[in-house]
Amino acid sequence: MVLKEQVASFFEVTLRTVENYLEHNAEELARNGYEVVTGNRLKTLKLSIQGLDHRETDFAIISKTARLGAFDFRAFLNLAMQGF
Repeated sequence: MVLKEQVASFFEVTLRTVENYLEHNAEELARNGYEVVTGNRLKTLKLSIQGLDHRETDFAIISKTARLGAFDFRAFLNLAMQGF
C-alpha cells in the first residue's frame, strides 16, 4: 500500500499533481486498486501503521484524518505506466 504523499515523493511531483491526476483518472485508478479508506478499516490501518517502527511522517500525518487515499501495487504501476 502506498499513500498519496509517498506517490508524490517517489515521482518527485507535488501532492497537488497527484490529486489532479486522481480527479481526471479516478475511475481507472479505482479499477486498478486505488481506494479511499474510511471508518473501521481506517482505524485498523492507523493502528497497524502505529505498530510499525516508522515515524508517522513516513506515512503522512494520518492520526487525525477521517479519510485516507491509498494505492495498491497495481494502481501504483498504473501511474508509472502513464508516464507520471
